[in-house]
Amino acid sequence: MDEKKISNSQIIPLAIVTVVSLMVATLIRLITLASGADSGTANLVFVIVMGACVVLYLVVWAIVGESFIPWIMKKFTKTETAAPTADNTPVLPATEEPSEPAMPTIAAIKEKAEMQYAAKRAEKLRIFHEYTHMVVGPYVSAEGLELLCDCIARYAQEETLPDDLTPIRTEKLSNFDLFHFGWNMAEYFGIGRKYEVVPWLQKVFTNLKELEPSYIKGKLYTSETKRYIIPNTNNIPAYLAGLKG
Repeated sequence: MDEKKISNSQIIPLAIVTVVSLMVATLIRLITLASGADSGTANLVFVIVMGACVVLYLVVWAIVGESFIPWIMKKFTKTETAAPTADNTPVLPATEEPSEPAMPTIAAIKEKAEMQYAAKRAEKLRIFHEYTHMVVGPYVSAEGLELLCDCIARYAQEETLPDDLTPIRTEKLSNFDLFHFGWNMAEYFGIGRKYEVVPWLQKVFTNLKELEPSYIKGKLYTSETKRYIIPNTNNIPAYLAGLKG
């Protein structure tokens, strides 16, 4: 509803007021004539009554127009503003779409793979060191066991042994025990061919230094291995678990 519509709507109440005023003024004129007044006086009373009705109408309309109609307009404005959409669906604030996670770079993938490989290799070496402590540890000195573990780590990492290495001397371990130990190590780490462990054995253990490499190569594995202190095994973790009971 706008002001133009309100102005146009004044015509109806104005016409009603005019008709009512004429009726009231005419009635009062007739009463004036009936009371013995002349026509001039009656006509004057008629005009005064008409004028009074018009003034009363204007006063009432001014009050209503200045207060009541603007109040109605505000109410209609608020109602139109708060009206729901055509489909009665509330308008929700726009939200940002979640961004897709960034894909890892090739360098990050490579670094992660290298870390996983290093962790796996370190765990594998730890298990064999524990096996070494149990099967060889009782038969060598503390210094010799520490040196042996260092030589095993070099073998697992495919590093050469130092030239000034002092060979380790064992007690109560036969040459076959050391042969089997070398075969087990080569089998466990899976580096090259098993007979390639022979130079490593001869450089690490004093007992094997003077033997022919071909002889050691043929004795790395023994079918009747259980009669030795260090038997051949192709499952170091399972054998270690058996030693622990």
